[in-house]
Amino acid sequence: MAFAEKLKALRQKNNMSQEYVAQRINVARSTIAGYETKNRQPSHEKLIAFSNLFHVPVDYLLDGTHSDSISLDVSPTDSVNAQNLLLRYYRLSARSQDDLLRHLHLLELQDEELDK
Repeated sequence: MAFAEKLKALRQKNNMSQEYVAQRINVARSTIAGYETKNRQPSHEKLIAFSNLFHVPVDYLLDGTHSDSISLDVSPTDSVNAQNLLLRYYRLSARSQDDLLRHLHLLELQDEELDK
């Protein structure tokens, strides 16, 4: 699968619009459309941005021999809020994910104190 098809598939799998992806990697929506139709090729910096956004290795975007894409195992019985939270978590950078987990831990500690 070529980069254009991988980008579109990853974007759709993660329920992201072209506009959303464009904003996240700081390009115009038409640039994303160009990438998806093979009219344009991303720079090295943009490949890294796509890699971070979709949580896949750059190698996967380029040649497809390595697929470490994080699959979202969201059950249909999970609430919409839980599904939304999980999707939003995976869209964060690794640093932001760590920050969020620390905040959650603090909230859990706070709840434990309130329960006493």
